[in-house]
Amino acid sequence: MSMFWNPFAGWKEIVKRIAFSSGFFISLILVINGCAKDPDNLGRDLLPSSDDIYVRIDSSTVISSYTISGKRILTSANELYVLGSQKDSVFGYSAASILTQFHPKLLISIDSLRTADSLVLFLSPASYFGDSLNEMTLRIHELNQKMTYDSSYFSDINPSEYYSDASELAHATFALGDSLIRVKIEDPGFLSKFESLPDSVFRDREDFEEEFYGMHISVDPVSENGGFVYLNMSSLDSKLTFYYNGDTISKTYDLAFTTLVAKANAFTHDYSGFPIETNLNVPNSDSLIYIDGLAGSSGHISFPDLEAWKSKGLITINKAELIFPVDTLLYPSLFEENYPPNLLLFALEEDGSYTYLFDYRIDQTGTYFDGSYDESQHAYVFNIGLHLQSFISGKIENSDLVLVSRRSNSAANRVILKGESANSSSFRLKIIYTELF
Repeated sequence: MSMFWNPFAGWKEIVKRIAFSSGFFISLILVINGCAKDPDNLGRDLLPSSDDIYVRIDSSTVISSYTISGKRILTSANELYVLGSQKDSVFGYSAASILTQFHPKLLISIDSLRTADSLVLFLSPASYFGDSLNEMTLRIHELNQKMTYDSSYFSDINPSEYYSDASELAHATFALGDSLIRVKIEDPGFLSKFESLPDSVFRDREDFEEEFYGMHISVDPVSENGGFVYLNMSSLDSKLTFYYNGDTISKTYDLAFTTLVAKANAFTHDYSGFPIETNLNVPNSDSLIYIDGLAGSSGHISFPDLEAWKSKGLITINKAELIFPVDTLLYPSLFEENYPPNLLLFALEEDGSYTYLFDYRIDQTGTYFDGSYDESQHAYVFNIGLHLQSFISGKIENSDLVLVSRRSNSAANRVILKGESANSSSFRLKIIYTELF
């Protein structure tokens, strides 16, 4: 018998069957709708309330900051070496000079009888910082103290311990934008070494280094403006060329400044009487943070109330954005092209040493840790989630940080950042975390 229609049934029976069929379809629809329930919520009512998970955002953490003096930095393994002098209306005086050995490009015989025609130093700039038309006077001094290849040299090296003023070999004027710097050396005593030393010296590197200790390359201090040139010392174009025995065409013998010899970059800063001085090493000033390249001024960052996070219970930090907005009011003529492309945060240890954050160690490329300048926010942004998690969980005892220019060993870029008390400051720590009850 058909369930939906029977022509011999009475009217009442028809009504009963219609009502039954309608009830069946309504029930079926309700069952289907019930099956379409959000799967994420299925069984939620069976869990105790203690198993609930909440994701929260907090931007209320207090941040304290101030500008500190820079810490010396390793410069004997630089990719680029900095040379120059600059006077800046806010950051004061800065200078960079180079100490370097040199070696025969090829350990080959040189004529036993040599008459010097000239000796020329060539330096190959990779880029520069400042006005390309600014001119400076370069000076070369011969070293009277040895450098050693396997030693580490830092930015606070004192060049005067390696040469005397009387050992000047040459000087010349160059502009920051020059594509190649050329200095002719005519010092008789220095040239005589190339003429008189036996051929064996030029065929043995150790013997050569016993006779030639190297040179100090510097520029005269500027009274205004100035700038810095970034030199690729390992370039084929950076060399010392000895021209000799030339009637019409001189013979040449090249010496190089490659990674096979010791080098060091010496940096100095004088902030006396300039705006940066009033903010330097003043704890909890919280106004402006001056970041200077070439191992210059840095930022000290602390979180006075971070200890309170330990009482929040079991939490997992998903992300912690530390945002440093750039100040443009004090120094409006400092353009974005002069900012460091990236900054770097270090953990400050109890003994005053700097160590890399866990966030940096797992992501040295910067996609997670970041630290780059964000043009849309006019700020530098970091993710320090692992650092904060380590402090809250008790794995580290100190949460303080030090902020520096990322390529401080070979770049003069600088920037001023807003601290928490600066006008219209958006300096903040935005923590996204999960509460596990």
